[in-house]
Amino acid sequence: MVRHVADPTDDSMTDGELPVLTVDDLASLVGDGLKTLFPDSLWVEGQVSGFHDARSGHAYFELVEPSNVPGRAVGAKFSVALFKGSRAGVDRTLSRAGGLALSDDLLLRIRARLEFYGPHGKLQLIMDGVDPTFTLGHLAAERDRLLRALADEGLLRANRSLPVPVPPLRIGLVTSVGSAAHADFTDELVASGLPFTVLECDARVQGDGAAIDLAEAVHTVADRRPDVVALVRGGGSAADLAAFDDEVLARTIAGLDVPVVTGIGHEVDRSVADEVAHTAFKTPTACAAALVEQVRTYVEAVDALAVAVANRATTVVDRADSLLGGLATRTALAAGTTLARHGDRLDAATERLGRTPVAVLDRHGERLDAAAAHLRALDPARVVARGWSITRHADGTLVRSVDDVEAGTTLVTTLADGSVTSTVEAVATASGDHRPDDGSPT
Repeated sequence: MVRHVADPTDDSMTDGELPVLTVDDLASLVGDGLKTLFPDSLWVEGQVSGFHDARSGHAYFELVEPSNVPGRAVGAKFSVALFKGSRAGVDRTLSRAGGLALSDDLLLRIRARLEFYGPHGKLQLIMDGVDPTFTLGHLAAERDRLLRALADEGLLRANRSLPVPVPPLRIGLVTSVGSAAHADFTDELVASGLPFTVLECDARVQGDGAAIDLAEAVHTVADRRPDVVALVRGGGSAADLAAFDDEVLARTIAGLDVPVVTGIGHEVDRSVADEVAHTAFKTPTACAAALVEQVRTYVEAVDALAVAVANRATTVVDRADSLLGGLATRTALAAGTTLARHGDRLDAATERLGRTPVAVLDRHGERLDAAAAHLRALDPARVVARGWSITRHADGTLVRSVDDVEAGTTLVTTLADGSVTSTVEAVATASGDHRPDDGSPT
């Protein structure tokens, strides 16, 4: 019931009266007015804040108009109630649209009716539907904006330009330790039998603050100087994987001086973290398998090189042996030929040497015979035998000239059949002159 009374504070109000309402009446009027102004449901766009999932199956949150200025209060907000009866349809719609799920900070376009709940004196939206294309559009637009900004700053390919050490055996792993993704990645490395070293850093991979947690973990692992940093997690909804589209994480990866590989369980789309990483793989297992393959390729290359070196060494040794054998054969042949030639020369020299002394001896024998004959011919005995005589002094000294004797000298003359001793009475020269006894010519 509405009653009217005069306002004692309003002097101008003399004829009329202000309405007097009970709280319940006012609540009813507000409710009726809202139904008159908004007879049907309406679409409302905003950001989820303070999401609460009640045990009853209902969900409650606030839909806010976020401020573009950090630290400034929201521009407006409405309380939203999503009752159990409508909750299943909303969840199903979001999930089918791309794995979305209601959570804080999610941009939504909800279908709701505006109600005033009297017992709480609160105006609220009763949600019964959702338009997922709005959310997906905003997520895609924000993702595209971030990718364009990173590309303009030259950060989109910064990590990709880093060389991956060969072989990459020291792995920095950032994930939720103990999760299925962690097990899949490490099991693949262990199964390879290769000597990997894994430096693990536990991090939240979804929810509020997950992006900052992941960025800090990536920095921590990179400071320990691994060959590569592996960032992995299992699959999930788009909302679950929102941290991997965060700008903080993307800039952290782009600014590292260590290659980053990702194994994030996306079914279709790639996250921003995938785009700025050195190499992206679809799953943690695929990421680990790729690292194993790189190391195996290196091992195979080393083994092939070792075989090639061994084969080359064998070929060189065999060729050297062959050359040495040929050289030995040629040396032996040359030595044999040389020895044979020198043997022939030695035989000839020996033969000549054998003949030469005989010839020399014969020649010298002949000369000796001639000298002997000549000597024999000069033998005084033979001369004497031919009628000559030899005259000597008594002391045996030969008388060679008339100057060797003088009158009174005793001479011994040897003849063929004996000797005659005589005394010189006179000495005559070849000219017939007689030399006096004093020796002077006459």
